Amino acid sequence: MTSMHPAAIAFRDPAALRDRCEIGGVRLLRGDPDHESGAVLPAGEWAPLSGDLPAQCAPSVFTKDSGLVEFFRAPATVTDEYSLAALVRVLGDPHPIPLGTTDDPPGEPVTHRLPETGLRPGLHIDSYQNLPYLERDTSRRRLCVNLGPGERYLLLATINIKSICRTLHDHYETHYPHTDDLRQFLAGGRRRLGVLRIRIEPGEGWIAPTAMLPYDESTEDQELPSATASWLGTWERGLFGPLI
Repeated sequence: MTSMHPAAIAFRDPAALRDRCEIGGVRLLRGDPDHESGAVLPAGEWAPLSGDLPAQCAPSVFTKDSGLVEFFRAPATVTDEYSLAALVRVLGDPHPIPLGTTDDPPGEPVTHRLPETGLRPGLHIDSYQNLPYLERDTSRRRLCVNLGPGERYLLLATINIKSICRTLHDHYETHYPHTDDLRQFLAGGRRRLGVLRIRIEPGEGWIAPTAMLPYDESTEDQELPSATASWLGTWERGLFGPLI
């Protein structure tokens, strides 16, 4: 499994990150009527983080706000999608883009569905802005809060889409990154990819560069359903106190 980390993750305590994060491999799924052909799913075997991986994920002085993964606990005033929407409106982006809500049953290895087809894409990148390679890391980040009642997971690939495009394409500078690049990267069987599974409890949320990082969410190994609400926005780091 590649040792490349997905992006800079904001944390204070390496032990707290290891406590809620595991790492595993992926598999390509074909011929399943519920998923897109070639969907990338977790392989289903999870292991604790190695001792040095949190340090590899630590932000550097070069980390842009747009490339940072942050975890937070929502204020106590946030109890549903409407109170969360009121909070998002005052976080600094005057025009956040609502992405709607989900209500997912337990036991789902990946939860996202494409609204136009109803199919699950598996690990994927967001392309709402559909920026080309050279502008991709200026994309808005996605904010998502788990409204409960159950726990769920954020899944993050261990390599970003720009690294994948540099591997695949001779003229990557003019390429528009797409989830298909991730699938092509893995299809030959010569390249391996890891995925982080990070536990998100009810009332907790995350902000991540999902136009750069292949991602999904999961309710696998849970007994209760959980709902979410999500937005895209341009937000400074540190809007909330760090969770870990």
